[in-house]
Amino acid sequence: MAVSFREAVMKSIELPCPSRLSAGERAAEITCILASAIVRTLVTPRAAESAVGLGFVPDQRVHTTPYQRETL
Repeated sequence: MAVSFREAVMKSIELPCPSRLSAGERAAEITCILASAIVRTLVTPRAAESAVGLGFVPDQRVHTTPYQRETL
């Protein structure tokens, strides 16, 4: 049985309605989300500073559309 790319990527997640959860269940869900975030920040390696600079002075602003000049 072949699975198309769209079926492989798009998964339907059914979340319970918060109004149908008890206060304890909502607190448990929030606790789980916060704990996951804390663990993720502690487990991921710290980003090392890159030796390659971008070539901009610290106070210089960079715009995605350089043709729009800012007037003072």
